[in-house]
Amino acid sequence: MAKTTKATNSVQSAQTIVDALEKRRAELAQSAEADSRELAEISFAAHAANDQKAAARLETIKARVVKREVDMKSIDAAIAEARRRVTSAKDAEARAEEARVAEELLELSTMMREAGKKCDHALKLLAEASSDLRKIVAATNQRGLGNPSAQQLQSLGSRAILGMLINSPYAKDFQHISPAERKNFATFTEAWAVMIEKSISAKLDKKVA
Repeated sequence: MAKTTKATNSVQSAQTIVDALEKRRAELAQSAEADSRELAEISFAAHAANDQKAAARLETIKARVVKREVDMKSIDAAIAEARRRVTSAKDAEARAEEARVAEELLELSTMMREAGKKCDHALKLLAEASSDLRKIVAATNQRGLGNPSAQQLQSLGSRAILGMLINSPYAKDFQHISPAERKNFATFTEAWAVMIEKSISAKLDKKVA
């Protein structure tokens, strides 16, 4: 960002110089027009009427014209150089901006790579944890508890996944479910665990009694 700002300042400074030089040249051009008009009158008086005062004035104008022509040539050269510097500064500004964008893109590419890894890791964890849940539900069923069932896990788990996908860029590619239908893995598995624990506690209390 600092490089871009510095380059921008250079462009502005170079353009300021161009503007000042062009203003000076315009002033010289106006002066040349004024001298040109006066020169016609003074030349006639100096040469045709042999007016000494006009002759002296003519010499003054001639000297000024010569000096102004030199000044204008030097200013034209300065303007050309100043414009070249404006172009050079703009090129530097463009390169600085390209460098800034390149740095941002490199940073974004790193972030992209990390985000992709997080997505794969999250999907892997979801698949592994869901497989674990399926096995746990099957194990509870084998031990005489019909609730929760594999069908319940499928239904609630699907709604938990769909509910989470609502907040992702892929929402439109999956079935939309209303807020009331959305579920949460932690919430329903906590309820199942509490239900199992209460059932076991009740059975143990009954045996002790």
